[in-house]
Amino acid sequence: MSWLRDIDRWFMAEVLPHAAAYRARAAHLCGADEADDLVQEAYARVLGSQNHQAILAPRAFTLTVVHHLALERLRRAQVVRIELLASMQLLEVADSAPDAFAVAAGRSELRRLEQLMATLPPQCARVLHMRKVQGMAPAAIAEALSISLSTVEKHIAKGLALMIKARRADEAQAEEACPVVPPHRSRALT
Repeated sequence: MSWLRDIDRWFMAEVLPHAAAYRARAAHLCGADEADDLVQEAYARVLGSQNHQAILAPRAFTLTVVHHLALERLRRAQVVRIELLASMQLLEVADSAPDAFAVAAGRSELRRLEQLMATLPPQCARVLHMRKVQGMAPAAIAEALSISLSTVEKHIAKGLALMIKARRADEAQAEEACPVVPPHRSRALT
């Protein structure tokens, strides 16, 4: 098939095998009667993309195109069938990315853990950093530091125990600084 373009071969190999998933998503969002039209429109959009090589997950990309096209159709429709109203709520997907507060809290927590790790004995801190921050396997740590696997495991256990103890002490100190105030009881007016 030398007459096929590169994008055609890519489309047949990466996109078309998942046609049933696209139809199912389209049927769920816009109804079975419009599913095939919606999928064909999605195929046209995918084939019209400027750089198909940059699409790392063609199935997910095409499902997203189907999703967006369904949303577009529902917004343009002057009359929406009642059974599709539930699908409209599904289209309002919440952003799963953490908000600014969660990012700031995470960074603060990471800084605190780094401070706690710095208070550990040097070899214990090195082993814990390699395991928890760098994600190295205990056997790889043992090889890199020329120590036994048993010693690595002991350093990890000791480091975690010391960090937990220090965190509990911090939390107790914070509770003493900010005691819990019991709520006021409201009096009923008579």
